[in-house]
Amino acid sequence: MVTLLIGAGLIILGIVVIAHDRRTLLSGLLPFLGLLTWLTGLTPVWLASTLFVIVLPLGILGEVLTHDGYWLLSRYGTSAKGYFFLVGGFLVMVFAPLFPVLWLLWRSVLIVKLMLAIYGYVAVLIDAYLLATVINALPLTIKPTKILILGAGLIKGGVGPVLRRRLLGGLALYQRFPKAELIMSGGQGDDEPEPEAVAMHRFARQKGVPESAIRLETNSTNTATNLSEAKRFINSGDRVVLVTSDYHLLRSLLYARRQGVNCQGLAVHTPHFTFTCFTFTCNAFIRELGAYTIIHRYLIPLGLVLVIILCLI
Repeated sequence: MVTLLIGAGLIILGIVVIAHDRRTLLSGLLPFLGLLTWLTGLTPVWLASTLFVIVLPLGILGEVLTHDGYWLLSRYGTSAKGYFFLVGGFLVMVFAPLFPVLWLLWRSVLIVKLMLAIYGYVAVLIDAYLLATVINALPLTIKPTKILILGAGLIKGGVGPVLRRRLLGGLALYQRFPKAELIMSGGQGDDEPEPEAVAMHRFARQKGVPESAIRLETNSTNTATNLSEAKRFINSGDRVVLVTSDYHLLRSLLYARRQGVNCQGLAVHTPHFTFTCFTFTCNAFIRELGAYTIIHRYLIPLGLVLVIILCLI
């Protein structure tokens, strides 16, 4: 009964967070912890099966890292980075199917308990990040007055597949709300012949968007400056929709929240029809997780310390 109440409390708290401002990891973490609390009432076998589902995303990321390590070693020869990805990714991947077995048979052994707790903690963070991303990709509840499209690297001086999808998603939204203004945000990288926003502007004009509906932000160099530089085109009463790739959505919205830009997100789907596309998305997601942990430097070490202390008690 107590676990049911705690789980319900966490889920209700998560709903409150989502209703107030869903642009936070808590929007995914609180409901997820609530469900985990409820699952503790399952029989050991069913709980072990559920735990496998929970750690599965981390196992998939391990498989992708293994593939990356093999690719690096095959293409560039012996390197510390290649072996780190190959060996580290393989260990992370193999541990996922072993997790429920170890939990069922040897969870009382201290070293196994520590390994399970650390691996489980990281897996829960990844699952919470995925859930928060899904929650922030829910249908829009506002009619935008500004549509902010985030840039992506130009390919051979032109709009590449990732940026093209972001533009098409933003332009489709503009067709629904033609009174909104489009903000093209993207500066010029060292390997780019022009700012990304200029190429985005040209793409939009070729699709029939009038010049008067487009604003250009050409100074940004990363996601954080995308938001800080685009703020000059946004008024306090504007209803803003931020358009970017699905794997990039949550971190972009977190930056927007930090910058004081009140907005909702439109996630542009990244295709996964081939293994290469799937690997690209997973690698991009891994980079997003890395960037998120840099923003919240305390999250991993503090959580790991708490997990280890709990195991030792």
